[in-house]
Amino acid sequence: MDMRCPMYRSTADGVRCVLMPPEEWRLRRAQLEKYCNGGGNGCPIYAQYLSKKG
Repeated sequence: MDMRCPMYRSTADGVRCVLMPPEEWRLRRAQLEKYCNGGGNGCPIYAQYLSKKG
């Protein structure tokens, strides 16, 4: 079963969160990957996205 966040995708810049620019992802990757691999649970970036999507 795939427990990855739906926003954690394979891109031209490698596997990353598509909700942020590649430059920011490179800076914050270490702290955010645990959320990506946990289905997005507890991720502040994903929570922001969901609240805006509403």
